[in-house]
Amino acid sequence: MRKHGALSAARARWTALVAVLAALGLGVGVLSVSVPFVVWSAGTCTDLYAAGGVVVTGADTYPVTGHLQVADVSVSSTPDVRFGDALAAFFSSDRAVLPQAVSFPVGQPISQVAIGSQSEEIRRTAEAAALNLAGLPVTRAPRVVSVAAAGPSSGELLADDVITAVGATTVTSVADFNQAVATHSIGDTIQLSVTRAGKQLDSPIDVVAEASKAAQPTPSLGVTMADSYLLGSVVVQGAPTTIGSGLMLAIALYDKVTPGGPLLGNLTVAGAGMVDANGVVSGVTGANERLRAAEAAGAQVFLLPASNCGNVAWSGVTMTVVAVTSLQQAVTSLRILSAGYSAGVPMCPQ
Repeated sequence: MRKHGALSAARARWTALVAVLAALGLGVGVLSVSVPFVVWSAGTCTDLYAAGGVVVTGADTYPVTGHLQVADVSVSSTPDVRFGDALAAFFSSDRAVLPQAVSFPVGQPISQVAIGSQSEEIRRTAEAAALNLAGLPVTRAPRVVSVAAAGPSSGELLADDVITAVGATTVTSVADFNQAVATHSIGDTIQLSVTRAGKQLDSPIDVVAEASKAAQPTPSLGVTMADSYLLGSVVVQGAPTTIGSGLMLAIALYDKVTPGGPLLGNLTVAGAGMVDANGVVSGVTGANERLRAAEAAGAQVFLLPASNCGNVAWSGVTMTVVAVTSLQQAVTSLRILSAGYSAGVPMCPQ
């Protein structure tokens, strides 16, 4: 009887052990399963004042000092991450996990999509904001984004051409352009005044309007347009290409074309933010990860859109974090901080 009881007890122990091992194996297996998510973490910082940074021509420029860094986000390099990594990122204060579709177009490999890829117009809007604040001429005008291969403008207009007039009508926006084209009839030859690569073409370009593909055809030139800006003779090279860097690009350009001494002094400043042509700053994605990247890079000051202040984990942050609502406010804050003061500078509550 005792022998039978001992065998039963041993069998029970082995059964429990096998069950535990199976559970562990199942758990490890589950954690190793790939899930359609991406993990965001702190990326790198690019210094716009370092060699190979922003270069401005076509305007008087002045020396700059300090370091102006664009803080970026790093994204997991494969379309599917392990469930265990996604779970760890979910509970982390300095990483984030999001469905792949949030960051990348469905069906498009991640290797073909740069996170935060910044459009030409976002960059040009930031440049316009800087020049406006510096008192340099900026003209609003519609820009050609793409030309239909079989459309009436093919071979006549190029992507990045800026249309300044349709016939005798000056246009300053896509709405103006569309309205001016609509005053013509299908089959009309329409003269367009074009600025290409920063220079006004000597002669207008003639395009024959064709019927649109709408149910009620209207005259069409076969182009996709976007509101944009002409920056006079100013050319900005080496501009960053990550979304969220518009504010930093605007500060770099403003600092370089404005007399009166360097804006940053000896400060190392990082930041992120979108800015419109009027200088209004709006929030960005990945604010927490960008903040961590700047902290790791040794930044002393971080310019953060005020709308992002509430979605950042502040643990371990030692930088001065300025809550920015406009380009003008950011410039004023930097002048105060570079002089060694802080009174009057709006800070994110930490």
